[in-house]
Amino acid sequence: MNSSITQSFIADFKQRTRQQSYLITLLVMALATILFFPAPQASYQTLIVDGYRGIYNSAWLGICLAMLNVIFLPIICFYLVKNTINNDRQLLLSELIAATPVGKFTYLLCKWLVNVTVLTSIALSMLLTTALLQLYFGESYTIELWLLVWPQLIFVLPMLMAIAAVTLLFESISWLRGGFGNVTYFFIWVTSIVNTAEGATGISSIITQIEADIKRQFPNSVGNTNIGISASSPDDAVLTFVWQGAQLQYEHITGMLFILMIALLAFILAYLFFDRFQKIAPVNPPSSKSSFVSKQLTNIGKLFDALLINLTRHSSWPRQMRLEFLLLIKGLSSYWYLGLIGLNISQLFVSFEILTSIMIPGSWLFCVLVLSQVGVKARESNTLSLLGYCNLSAFKRLTSLLCAAFILISLSTFAATIRIMILGEWLVLAQILIGMSFSIALAYFCSTLTHTRRTFEVLYPVLWYIGPMQSALYVDYFGVNSRLSWQANMPIYSLLAAALLIVIASSKRHVFSHKMT
Repeated sequence: MNSSITQSFIADFKQRTRQQSYLITLLVMALATILFFPAPQASYQTLIVDGYRGIYNSAWLGICLAMLNVIFLPIICFYLVKNTINNDRQLLLSELIAATPVGKFTYLLCKWLVNVTVLTSIALSMLLTTALLQLYFGESYTIELWLLVWPQLIFVLPMLMAIAAVTLLFESISWLRGGFGNVTYFFIWVTSIVNTAEGATGISSIITQIEADIKRQFPNSVGNTNIGISASSPDDAVLTFVWQGAQLQYEHITGMLFILMIALLAFILAYLFFDRFQKIAPVNPPSSKSSFVSKQLTNIGKLFDALLINLTRHSSWPRQMRLEFLLLIKGLSSYWYLGLIGLNISQLFVSFEILTSIMIPGSWLFCVLVLSQVGVKARESNTLSLLGYCNLSAFKRLTSLLCAAFILISLSTFAATIRIMILGEWLVLAQILIGMSFSIALAYFCSTLTHTRRTFEVLYPVLWYIGPMQSALYVDYFGVNSRLSWQANMPIYSLLAAALLIVIASSKRHVFSHKMT
């Protein structure tokens, strides 16, 4: 058993680290580390406690790196190592594994060990970058290895173990395996980030120790504590102090044990849910109530399709658009259509403020798993070669695909659009059209460049949360605050960004198609 674990671990680890994406990930995380530690003269700062920043010595850099990793690595690393089990399914290795005597525990343990090793190598690259930054900034040339390393061992390593186990849990549960699981995890991270950083890991006590040291050295200090990126004026010099490091406390150990318990629980649940690639028995037949709902939805779909047929029968381009639309909605469950209807009904009765700030962006997010297919559906269905025999030009095929996606996302805000037109809010209507165009362009760009749905399923919720939900002006592609948005020309920039994304993705696809021929 030990030899099988070792051999499986080595084979899986080599397979993952030999990919080009692994090296790119190491470089990107090293770059993120550099950005997190700005130069003393930079126009932004990341960790300010009571208006002070510690000089860049090993103690300060080590604890700052740990805070960075505790907050951001859970969202980054989850998507980096997710799909390890699904890759075996796609490569048809699952059938071979099912025919071998390798048990569930051995298989999952190897996957978990490889996940932890890959994530640890990423953390090590960030640690090495941090040590080089200390020498580069020159505020302290003495590298104290233990002060750099121990925060990573106590706070970060248990977090990586938990992430590795949670990814296996998500891949072992069928309905969390795909795009729905990607979106679900994002919201779990958003809602738990404060508790994770301040309570579960025990790292918040470090901030308390830093604040106590500052009060002791500077009794009259007045300032705010900020963890994250904040702008600073060149006229306001950042005050610095020498911090000798934190003391390892009991609550740090208990926080580490708590995270390790989460990792163990996630691994146990993954073991219970994992089917070892055996075929799952068919589900029970739907009840009469669900059959009635499905029948009514089918009738509505037939009426809508009949309308599309009448509108598209006179030209080949509209017919292609109809077929692209049918491909996008193929396989969607009745619950999705019921959710779509429920969203439109809600858009008729909520206040206008809630409509523009929550309902419309939420309706677009509801379509994220369907929009992620734009640009990758033909590749997944192995129909790229068949499209070459189509009489339509590449431009017409592209516009038919984008228009089909536009119809789909328009259905999610159909009631809101009608209501806004009745109220005469034409600027808001323009923002809706621009926001939908940007969403579609981003989906097409992500799927075309990465050949996978997951990139859009991860990136779009992040933009959605930072932009429309948090009203971050220069990321809000919809423009929740219409007046400020138009004053900053954000709708124009969003429209230009949408056009640029489509042009780049189309150029890339054209080059690929030319190579294929």
